[in-house]
Amino acid sequence: MKNLQVKNNMEKIYIISDVHGCYKTLLALIDQFPNKQNSKIVFVGDLIDKGKNTYDVIEFVKNNNYDCVLGNHDEMMILYHSHLENDRHHEDLKYWLFKCGGEFTLNSYSSKEKIYEHIEYLKSLPHYIEYQDYKTKDNRYLVVSHSTVGKVWNIRNSTNENDVEEFNHFVKWSRWKNHDNEEIFNVYGHTIFQEPLLNDYSCGIDLGCFYKNKEKLPNPRLCALEFPSMKIYTQESLED
Repeated sequence: MKNLQVKNNMEKIYIISDVHGCYKTLLALIDQFPNKQNSKIVFVGDLIDKGKNTYDVIEFVKNNNYDCVLGNHDEMMILYHSHLENDRHHEDLKYWLFKCGGEFTLNSYSSKEKIYEHIEYLKSLPHYIEYQDYKTKDNRYLVVSHSTVGKVWNIRNSTNENDVEEFNHFVKWSRWKNHDNEEIFNVYGHTIFQEPLLNDYSCGIDLGCFYKNKEKLPNPRLCALEFPSMKIYTQESLED
């Protein structure tokens, strides 16, 4: 299973929630970070879908060499885009395009070449990243994943095919299955909260920045956690 272990050569790290194509909002959020040029920035995945500017978001993350893990929406683009060429009526393709915001993703591109270039980039993303030099006051080191790593953390290094499949699926798709793994502090997105869900061992930071229905989610925002201070930064949507 894909993962990274990253050495710390910067004082702070900012973990940014699911961007979902909200490029203008992303730039405004990053602009809030103090001393951002000398800090590390990492994304919890789901760079794409729902918002109208996926192309710009991926270009920005890729060209700045920011760390990023693979999200479930990113995986859907990888898995289902091929149906555009041979079966436009495929149920998986229709689900991604019309239920998950994939049509907005495709509409943000001006050429097929760029679509395939970005798909290759998404394929290169790890399922989680360990930052063993970034630690909390109680000595937990930082782990970033798309969804919580939950109780599958202990099988992350398994070579068993079933374990690998279970782990990779869990850290992209699971919801409400947080768990205290004693040595780590897990920052994740995927599940939308009204406010960041912060406890002693984890923080869920997806605040649904793309949401338009204020009755369902009164205050949608893009969110970032400054680690290890645990300071929260948020930005209301600036998208059209």
